[in-house]
Amino acid sequence: MPLVISWIILYYAKTFAAFMWARFVCGLGCGPLFVLYIIVTAEYTSYKSRGFHLSVVVMLTPTFGIALGHVLGVLFHWRTLTFVGVVLSTVHMVLPYFWVESPHWLASKGRFEECERSFRKLNGTDASAEHELQLLIKIEINKQKAASEMNTNHILQKLLWAFKRRYFWELILMSFVIYTYYTAAGKVVFSNLATVVLEEVTGTSDVLLFTCVVDGFIFLGTCISCFLIRKIPIRVLLFSSGLAANAILLTLSACLYYKNGETYFQWIIVILLALYFIVTHAGPYPVMDILLGEMFPLELKLYCFLLASPILIGTVFLSLLILPYLVGWMGYHGLFLLNVVIMCICLAFFYVRMPETKGKTLHEIEVYFKTNNFDVDEVLSTEEHVKSLI
Repeated sequence: MPLVISWIILYYAKTFAAFMWARFVCGLGCGPLFVLYIIVTAEYTSYKSRGFHLSVVVMLTPTFGIALGHVLGVLFHWRTLTFVGVVLSTVHMVLPYFWVESPHWLASKGRFEECERSFRKLNGTDASAEHELQLLIKIEINKQKAASEMNTNHILQKLLWAFKRRYFWELILMSFVIYTYYTAAGKVVFSNLATVVLEEVTGTSDVLLFTCVVDGFIFLGTCISCFLIRKIPIRVLLFSSGLAANAILLTLSACLYYKNGETYFQWIIVILLALYFIVTHAGPYPVMDILLGEMFPLELKLYCFLLASPILIGTVFLSLLILPYLVGWMGYHGLFLLNVVIMCICLAFFYVRMPETKGKTLHEIEVYFKTNNFDVDEVLSTEEHVKSLI
């Protein structure tokens, strides 16, 4: 509903205040939708294909939509496009009424019969699906029993209990590192920089062409990510593509430092930027989104995103605020070198703290972050370990 309202406000907007109000209302809808996409995709899909579906929903589809929006924004008047926004937002608003309820949410509420029906509609009845279902029910029964014994059934009590646990703050720290990597990798800034470079190289200002070229490289990277995620373990994909992206950005920094003004040298910079877009969108970015969809415990997932989201907003806002000063002080070559250093620190953190989650169910991942052990049966075998799952 906020998105529909924002498009209507935008259509009738004639003052700067009206434009800002439309953006504010739009943000009220986009933020929850982004969180919902991650949570729903992770909970509604099988552990065998969860990473692939997260990449499609969180990376591929938005990238295509943004590219299409850029093209349409050049070809049509922006007020005309608000009608498209109203239609798509209305579809978004209506579709959830036709979904089955999340089996994970049903299990967390003790509605296990409904959970079984919902899970089988989504995943079928083969042996691996039934194993995942029984694991889900088994863990939730034990968690709810322990919560009752410890008098932490209410969500506020669970939150207060989680605040005292080390694993919770480690997850918040990991989300901070993820958002820091997003910012350092230039997900917001670099696409705008690329159009400026293309304009300097060609000597023209063909906005539509440059936008399509940049969006095309980004879209190619996201398409490649869908293939790689199905074939390669998550850790291998992150560190191989992450180190490759760092090497490309380091080379780009050196080229900008030693640039000689020749046309061929400028085209080298363009090619390096294109490779960087492809590599980062094929590996690090989708892996970060997958990790965000997997790492938070079921019963606290929304609240964890609520606490972590200001970190994302803060890092992006700070990067945009200080970007002109950094560029003026150290130039683009210095900025890229600084980004490489920050990205290397983030990758080192992930190397130490990030587990391999491919082929693991959401509950196995939750158990690992809480107990440092993927073996659910072993964790459930002792009362002390069961209590650690709360």
